[in-house]
Amino acid sequence: MKQLSSEELLTKIEKAHLVGRGGSGYSTATKWKEMFAKHHDSIYMAVNGSEGEPGTLKDGYILKNCLPDLLYGISQAYVIFPQTKSIYLYLRKDYFETYKDAIENELKNSVPTLPLLMFKEPGGYLCGENTVLVNAIEQKRLEPRRKPPYISEKGLFDKPTIVNNLETFYQIGKIAKDEYRDTRLYSITGAITNPGVYEEANTITVFELLAKTNNVLGDTMFVQLGGGASGIYLTKEELAQTPANRGTGALIIYDSTTCSFLSLLTEKLQFLIGENCGKCTPCREGLYRMHEMVTKGQWNETLAKDIAETLAKTSFCGLGVGAGNAFVSLFTKKDQLWKK
Repeated sequence: MKQLSSEELLTKIEKAHLVGRGGSGYSTATKWKEMFAKHHDSIYMAVNGSEGEPGTLKDGYILKNCLPDLLYGISQAYVIFPQTKSIYLYLRKDYFETYKDAIENELKNSVPTLPLLMFKEPGGYLCGENTVLVNAIEQKRLEPRRKPPYISEKGLFDKPTIVNNLETFYQIGKIAKDEYRDTRLYSITGAITNPGVYEEANTITVFELLAKTNNVLGDTMFVQLGGGASGIYLTKEELAQTPANRGTGALIIYDSTTCSFLSLLTEKLQFLIGENCGKCTPCREGLYRMHEMVTKGQWNETLAKDIAETLAKTSFCGLGVGAGNAFVSLFTKKDQLWKK
């Protein structure tokens, strides 16, 4: 296969309308063309395989089943940015331990000149945030950085840095080989019969995706779309008109007869409090206060909604913003999700 030039690869990525698969949905071509146009002498790159969003399994699926395709996609990114000093393959702890040897072998056999360094993520959910990733590699405190400056200007070791989700690089490899068909990977978990990772159209609705994977929902079931920490909640009636490609493409299915409102809320709060860096007041105090209301039997829905809205509007990083949006969705639809 003829190796494409930097310009040809960027044009292909732009024509494919590829967006990041880590949750933000930002145009990959726009992000990369802005970096390319600045002609930096040296940059860094990071492949974000943190995958800390609950219910998301796609990056692990790629590492297990599509490793050559992933490394090919990373190599094509290196063609676009040959001034890259190092490419960090930033992996969740269990992924690092499980796939380290396979990655080293594949790297040696297929792309030995690729300046790829594997890095084991030191923390949890928050370490998937791009600026926390930078701090982790630099062995600094695991908390988000203030922006600006953005990491595209001042990232790893004060150099311009590109960070994209692991699946994004996998899809870039498919684009380079003319195998991309506007699909993405979806993770389906929860109270269903056929959990797993499925590659389907980027435009598919939640209803269509569940039907194609033989996951039929009963009348008492509902969906959290986009991830277990930041995803919005959907009633069964909303599935047919809602695209499934939100966030990380994760769908978690719940049954209201076996999962109560308070048990679900407690589970989410415990996770988020455990992953909270404590840097900003809305996230630190807001999550604690909601958890206190639940555990002490002092539930106040009006106050909880106010806290959730504040989280969504004023949190320092995406953990609090995403959690706030998820809670606003949960509180707003509570009576529809748990029908009396």
